[in-house]
Amino acid sequence: MMSIRPASRRLAHAAGLLLAACAAGPAIASDFSVSPVRVELRQGALSETITVMNHAAGRLRVSVKLMEWTQDEQGNDIYKESGDIVYFPRQLEVEAEGRRLVRVGAKAPAGTTERTYRVFIEEQPEPSADGRNAQIAVYFRFGVPIFLPPAVPRMQADVGEPSMDKGKLSLQVRNGGNQHFRVIRLVVDDGAGHQQEIAGWYSLAGTQKTYTLDIPADVCRRAKTLNVTVEGEGVRADRKLDVDPARCL
Repeated sequence: MMSIRPASRRLAHAAGLLLAACAAGPAIASDFSVSPVRVELRQGALSETITVMNHAAGRLRVSVKLMEWTQDEQGNDIYKESGDIVYFPRQLEVEAEGRRLVRVGAKAPAGTTERTYRVFIEEQPEPSADGRNAQIAVYFRFGVPIFLPPAVPRMQADVGEPSMDKGKLSLQVRNGGNQHFRVIRLVVDDGAGHQQEIAGWYSLAGTQKTYTLDIPADVCRRAKTLNVTVEGEGVRADRKLDVDPARCL
């Protein structure tokens, strides 16, 4: 979610904060933040506001765009324009140390299966006085998830059995329910001091994703079993893999 482009403004830091839409508190990047970082539009309360806060000494310019959010068969995110959600403004300026509101609202409730969207709030460069850009700067974009929960929510996280091939461990996570869940992390350890971890992601209703880790060759050859733990929001699964050394090569 990062765009790098010529600009005359400062070089922003902490690029890792671009993923703050998955965090619990306000998402912060560069010198502006958004809150909340996740929105649920429930029946009877189909509208919400997102606050954009400028922590800098200068003016902030941002664009706002809403996209329908789905996932393909591999669990990759797919975005396309949608008219299901009303939102405004589309462009806004926030004065130094100020804040502005972005309003979002659904035209109708979700029905039997959750509907999912993201509103992208992207920092825009200030036009330079001479029309030229003097240096490279990093600008930031937040993708705030918007969920329309189903009338009768049903969460079902199906975690498969891990497998190993050519030193790569794979584990499939399937969402058999009608609403999303989020895998926070997947942890692998050999019970002898070696541990690996990768970040998880959202699993939307009816989708599946295969998580993979490259196991170091020496660990794979000496381990008899690998313990695999999936942790998430309302999700916890523990699996074991008996290691076949022939699968380590």
